[in-house]
Amino acid sequence: MLPADDPTSLALLYHLNSQPWIREDDDAGVDQPYEVEYKQLASHDHLVRLPSGAGRPVLADLLVQRRSCREYRMRSMPIDTLSSLLLSTYALNQQREPLGDANALPRTVPSAGALYPLELYVVTERVLEVSDGLYHYNVLDHGLEPVRSGTLLRMLANILLGQDDIVNANVVLILSGVFRRTLRKYGPRGYRYVLLEAGHAAQNCCLMAIEQGLGSFCMGGFYDSRLNRFLGLDGITEAAVYCVTVGYPADSDLVARDSGIDPVDGS
Repeated sequence: MLPADDPTSLALLYHLNSQPWIREDDDAGVDQPYEVEYKQLASHDHLVRLPSGAGRPVLADLLVQRRSCREYRMRSMPIDTLSSLLLSTYALNQQREPLGDANALPRTVPSAGALYPLELYVVTERVLEVSDGLYHYNVLDHGLEPVRSGTLLRMLANILLGQDDIVNANVVLILSGVFRRTLRKYGPRGYRYVLLEAGHAAQNCCLMAIEQGLGSFCMGGFYDSRLNRFLGLDGITEAAVYCVTVGYPADSDLVARDSGIDPVDGS
């Protein structure tokens, strides 16, 4: 048993031992068959049916159109579009008062204890007025801090378990967790809160992508140690937890809501 006054070891042990699981008995490159399951408690006679709704608000349309985009076409992205993505994903909410005991500036996501453990790293290619490379998002000044330069998506695709389809994307957002920010208050359970917050931020990014006529793809599969080295992180005090690619979709049915097309949601 870990001592009660050790709030971090258990969470970090899980983090380090939950890297990609590759079974030796899996057929190389072949997905194993599975069936999606649903839980149903009541019979149809006792089901309280809900109205499907009419005149849905804009958010409902964005939610319906959100789907995973795995193939992008090469096209330049305006810097304003990248700015909108970052403002929606994890930026400061200047219209609200500071929160919590630490007088934290609120963001666009809920955060346990208003501690905001996430950091955003941005890999860009073909973004107008932004050189190709890796950047850290400076949330206080809403700007990009250069980390390394060059066309990096091909290298990054190999780190993301060979996701070569991302090479035509414009942006890859990599969300990292600075675990102590949350664990020091909530102990091992704080690790859950960090991951939940990453999910909130990623969904914000996906919805803004649809609004901007873009496709997005959330990825939780990557070689942890290699991705952390790519970002310049130690993988212990701060480590990558989630990625989102964004770009212009190659599929004609995956477009912004103002196109008049109703795509069928896949994943």
